[in-house]
Amino acid sequence: MQRLHLIFSILLMALSPINTSIADEREADHAALREIMKISSEALNTKNLELLKPILSTQRFTITTVDGQKFDSLEAFSSYWKALFEGEEALLERIEVDPIADRKTEFLAENVGLVEGTSTETYHFTDGDVISMQTRWSAVTIREGEDWKLASIHFSANLLDNPLLDVAKQKMTQYVIAAALAGLVLGLILMGVFRGKKAAG
Repeated sequence: MQRLHLIFSILLMALSPINTSIADEREADHAALREIMKISSEALNTKNLELLKPILSTQRFTITTVDGQKFDSLEAFSSYWKALFEGEEALLERIEVDPIADRKTEFLAENVGLVEGTSTETYHFTDGDVISMQTRWSAVTIREGEDWKLASIHFSANLLDNPLLDVAKQKMTQYVIAAALAGLVLGLILMGVFRGKKAAG
């Protein structure tokens, strides 16, 4: 019995450094993945998407935005993102994101990780309105060589409790009212013109 206990103790001592090494390696992985989330947030908050290039997978990258659009390249997403803030029809001045992971990355395989969480997104509109809402996100990361890269990220929002939809409805109502008033004014002007011509005739 004592001999069996001795053998078991020796096995535990032999495996202990291995377990410690694995734990240390995974903690390094988690630190690298947290850095990816930090860089991604900075890129979106500063509208400097060039910051994303070093952390995106060279094998496969997709992003699905909160409005349901899917992009398969940084170039395509950059064009979409730029259009939100520039041009005559742009309604936004900037967007701020503050993502928080639900838990540490779950490693589905040695070189594949899955992480999920929430984000508080604050939308600053060109007319001065500021709206915040909660979104959910999930991301898949893969290790390429010695570095972890972002392969896919998906954002979603609650359609039943979405302040952005309320703002869109409000602005649409304003546009409709403005168009109706413009039509009314134009109609009155045309009536005045025709009446003037009729009186002159």
